[in-house]
Amino acid sequence: MKLLDRYISAEFIKSFAFALLAFSSVLLFLYALEVFAIESRNEEASVYVYLLYSIPGIVTMVLPAALMFAVCFTVAQFTVSREMVAAFSAGRSFFRCVRPIIIFSLFIALGLFVLNDFVVTGSNRLANEEKKLLEEGTSRARERDAVFQSNLRGREGFYFVYYFDRSRQRILGGFHYLEVQGQHPSRMYQAAAVQYQPETQDWKLELVREVIFNPDISIKAIHVYPEKIMRFPEDVEFFSNPSRDPGELNVFELMREIEKREEMGFPSVDYRVQFHSNLSFPLMCIILTIVGSIGGNMGSLRSGGPLIRALLISIITMFVYYLTFSLVNGLGRNAIVPPALASWGPTGAFFAIAGLM
Repeated sequence: MKLLDRYISAEFIKSFAFALLAFSSVLLFLYALEVFAIESRNEEASVYVYLLYSIPGIVTMVLPAALMFAVCFTVAQFTVSREMVAAFSAGRSFFRCVRPIIIFSLFIALGLFVLNDFVVTGSNRLANEEKKLLEEGTSRARERDAVFQSNLRGREGFYFVYYFDRSRQRILGGFHYLEVQGQHPSRMYQAAAVQYQPETQDWKLELVREVIFNPDISIKAIHVYPEKIMRFPEDVEFFSNPSRDPGELNVFELMREIEKREEMGFPSVDYRVQFHSNLSFPLMCIILTIVGSIGGNMGSLRSGGPLIRALLISIITMFVYYLTFSLVNGLGRNAIVPPALASWGPTGAFFAIAGLM
């Protein structure tokens, strides 16, 4: 690596590390204020464990902003001190000077993808579990631990769940299961309450009414039981979390979820949009690097003009990108535009603009 590359790289890495640490610390402090405000009956250690598990998500959240600041500050600093002019006088082009920064941004974009998909998804789940422990007994916990009036399609039939208590793993208020063979219903189970038994992975139905159908859907027989033990094709997670949050899944989990939902006839638009978003969003790092580098070399050399202009241009770019990305993603989730276009459209447009600059 040449002396110029080492010099620029060292300044950029120092600026990036400082910005990442500073922005992460501020956001972690805000998280701490929020979680300390919870009137929890659990040990204080859960607070610190929650904050520890939140760090990877915080880092991925502030990483584009930290990269933007580091690029703007480094290029503007070299421009103001006329070191860029010296490099130009030696026959180096502008993009040759900032090549180390662009190369680092490529690695940062790759690191953001890996961190977001294979570390943050797992740490977020653990953080959510710790937050659930902190919120036990509060109104937020009671709202979260219940599933109301869900109509679910399973592998071999259809379910209606009136009220599912996640904490007790118990269905209350009414339960219906319509078992389907081929294209026709074969039998239906109705129960007043259902209790999951984790030891055997069975379900105990209470006050059960079983209706058996003929092939022409006429009623063949009706049986009544005080209780009945059954095992459904779906596990307890199917009832407690009927629709997994796409934001908590990595690309491979999203692919499996898309395949499973399409096999069962469920819509998968949200998961397809999230899949393409996970792939396209890290390219934002490269866009900010190009825009920040060009902005840092613009403007008057007096009074820190390049730094101010670079920060202003990059902040506007990042704000408009986030706004456009969210807007088009919303259109994709509502099936107005194709899922791939909803994620790659804004990224491709801004990437083209950055390339033209």
